[in-house]
Amino acid sequence: MPTLIPEMVNVTIDGRPYQAAAGTTLMEVARRDGLPVASVCYSDHLQSYGSCRLCVVQVQGQRALAAACTTLVRDGMVVATETPDIRRIRRTLLELYLSEDSHSRDAVGGRDHADMHTLAERYGADPARFEGGRHARRAGAEDASSPYFSFDPSRCILCARCVRTCDEIQGQNVLHLTGRGFHTNVLPGVGTFQNSACVTCGACVKECPTGALSDKIALTDRLREPTHTTRTTCAYCGAGCQFDVEVTDAGHQITRMIPVDSSPVNAGHACVKGRYAFEYIYAHDRLTKPLIRDEHTPDSWREASWEEAVALIAKRFGEIIARKGPDAVGCISSSRGTNEENYLMQKFARACLGTNNIDNCARVCHSATVAGMQEVIGTGAATNSLADIEKARLILIAGCNPTEGHPVTGARIKRAVRNGTKLVVIDPRKIELTRYADVHLQLRPGTNLAVFNGLAHVIIAEKLVDYEFVDKRTENFDAYWETVAQYTPERVEEISGVPADLLRKAARMYATSGASMAFHGLGVTSHLTGSYGVMALADLAILTGNIGRPGTGINPLRGQNNVQGSCDVGALPNVLTAYQKPGDTAVRARYEALWGHPLPQTVGLRIPDMWEAAQAGRLKAMWIMGYDAAQTEPNTELVRRAIGSLEFLVVSELFMSETARLAHVILPAASALEKDGTFTNGERRIQRVRRVVDPPGDARPDWEAISAVSGAMGVPMIYRDPSAIMDEIAQLTPPMAGISYARLDNEELQWPVPDAGHHGTTVLHTDQFPRGRAKFAPVEYLPPGEEPDSEYPFVLVTGRVLQHYNAGTMTRRTRLAQVIDHDALEIHPEDALACNLADGDLAKVSSRRGTITMAVCVSERVNRGTVFTSFHFPETRINSLMSSSSDVLTRCPEYKMLTVHIEPLEQQAR
Repeated sequence: MPTLIPEMVNVTIDGRPYQAAAGTTLMEVARRDGLPVASVCYSDHLQSYGSCRLCVVQVQGQRALAAACTTLVRDGMVVATETPDIRRIRRTLLELYLSEDSHSRDAVGGRDHADMHTLAERYGADPARFEGGRHARRAGAEDASSPYFSFDPSRCILCARCVRTCDEIQGQNVLHLTGRGFHTNVLPGVGTFQNSACVTCGACVKECPTGALSDKIALTDRLREPTHTTRTTCAYCGAGCQFDVEVTDAGHQITRMIPVDSSPVNAGHACVKGRYAFEYIYAHDRLTKPLIRDEHTPDSWREASWEEAVALIAKRFGEIIARKGPDAVGCISSSRGTNEENYLMQKFARACLGTNNIDNCARVCHSATVAGMQEVIGTGAATNSLADIEKARLILIAGCNPTEGHPVTGARIKRAVRNGTKLVVIDPRKIELTRYADVHLQLRPGTNLAVFNGLAHVIIAEKLVDYEFVDKRTENFDAYWETVAQYTPERVEEISGVPADLLRKAARMYATSGASMAFHGLGVTSHLTGSYGVMALADLAILTGNIGRPGTGINPLRGQNNVQGSCDVGALPNVLTAYQKPGDTAVRARYEALWGHPLPQTVGLRIPDMWEAAQAGRLKAMWIMGYDAAQTEPNTELVRRAIGSLEFLVVSELFMSETARLAHVILPAASALEKDGTFTNGERRIQRVRRVVDPPGDARPDWEAISAVSGAMGVPMIYRDPSAIMDEIAQLTPPMAGISYARLDNEELQWPVPDAGHHGTTVLHTDQFPRGRAKFAPVEYLPPGEEPDSEYPFVLVTGRVLQHYNAGTMTRRTRLAQVIDHDALEIHPEDALACNLADGDLAKVSSRRGTITMAVCVSERVNRGTVFTSFHFPETRINSLMSSSSDVLTRCPEYKMLTVHIEPLEQQAR
């Protein structure tokens, strides 16, 4: 589609000429060029509202003053923004607003309401000038029910920025203006924030110009003005939101995190975790000293110096390698760590230990994405950018829940739907986005592949294929059609439960929209056929030409902050950085020349292979960095036995995790707010992580720990700082050759960035695919690893909730634990009745591997026969129920398909 060039017009403002696109408001021109036009109801993020009247200006030829926020520029327009009459009007309006604020006589403003403070000072407004009737908003009516912010209605001037923000940015529609005249108020739903549908994103607080909505400071000793601000990247999901973090010099305490307006990822927005849940870094149980297990006292450790801990690690690894060889040691890196730390861990494994036994925890989430997308198009990364959500005409959501798992992206999708984008959701559960969907294909768990093949069948049978794209840029179409021809809508309905007519409707919409953009998550990858499911999804994109253009593509939503980056920098057992093959002679030569050590020849062990090798006695030692395997791996009892069989285990962690409890040496790690580096978000954007505060005690960044151990083992890895590590990555990695900290500090870069003059790649595969032509992958539906039967009749599906993150290591140590403090079992009302269970009851949930107890939540979000729970609390032990079944190609665990038996806990009080 050709890009339309807007007509430009010339305007004069305060005697100076300006150019602007037709359709631009005077306020937009003023903000763009730094002109100080006053306003309290206007926001760059919101539609113009025009209620405060502070932005009135004089337009030559007009009798009445015009509101700059709603007046469009015209060619030849002459505008004055600061005449004596305008200043007088603004001062009077400000005094009227200030008369409503019961606090205004004590202080005109403060840092939480800088808009009113700045304007009152600029125009000399007198808060005491006006007396008389006030709006009926009592000072005692403050709502402090939210764990992270409070609302004082006595400060509210009814600008409605909070109301509009909740509607236009978050799409939650919680806040409303109620009443009339002096009885007008802002209310969250019908009660308090805590009892409303508020998701605590903080957008309303950020927009409030008076301080009526204000952040609560996490700890009382942080109640002081910030002294400096540091920009960094969020360490929660893979969206990669940017924040300006305010810090006090006294104690180096974080006071608040402000989402960055200019970030192309979050554009000034945030979720509750990213904005508020930073308190975990101050938790009382942070690891602050290296710990060495006391061999004479079980489950007991003693504090040690770094020198002692490093020497012991080097000694024990060296002894085991001398006795059993390098492949007797394995390393697991972390998708929570920086690119630089993941790169060093894989370099340590290969150059120092001499083994390819290196994997990272992306194995248990998106390894199937990488394998599936590489098979079809030649690369396993997202093809498009998050900004393309606004350009898509249809969005397909498969096996992910963006509003809870990736909330800023979820809000962006809701905004797109409000603006006319069509939405298809494929999920066994009624997630929030199904309320916005044009079609919801509520399939049986484990039947994704059949549904994807069914969509393809309809598209081909009804001749909705992009034949030109298929002819020019793909191969293997005939074999593909031979396979999907068997997946008629009626057969797919038998397999999946999706009505044939709905399947046809979704297929037609996806194929004919003109720009269909697909997002998928672990609901696709965490199955026996996870890789095949991703292949089938990619097949749909190339079948319809929905790839290589803005607003299209295949876009995995990465669960952790650096899932993409940890794989990109080679923390995998079979590839090096940017998925280069170790068997390539030129690649090997480049690495060996720079590292000064030969690369190991044997393909390394994947994480599940490591557990099997440990139990078999072949793997004797491990270093696990930032991954709580003993809690998060499936069939955790088997994993714990495997870890327990090791002769020597090193764990790098923030807290005493379940895995750390099994270690011989525990190294205290720095959090993302306490170190420098980079993360790569789900759209391939490499972003700086900056040290905001110091690590507690003797905690150190993982890259320093790896360097120290490698040096102690005779392989020096000396770097002045993480930027030098990134320079080395760039040397070895052609798609990242143009990356440097100097550029990242000033530019937004998405790989590939092949040289220093390249500005990054927002859309992949515009002209050709890495493998030349995309190749259709005919894949047959296979039944899940477990299917319900009379003994285990329910299918259990797992996922996240908004307030928590993965294993809950971080969020459980914040005030979010006050909101949700346990995992709950969602069950359909009819199933609950059949099981003699009521809402809030405790149920025994059993699989073929064990039994746990859970509280019941009766809900129609799940179909009959399906139950759902989250996995955030270790005491629930949900993964102890899981089987070791995994994706046939990558061994990504089958987390999303487990059969269980459910019964009431005996003698429950009702």
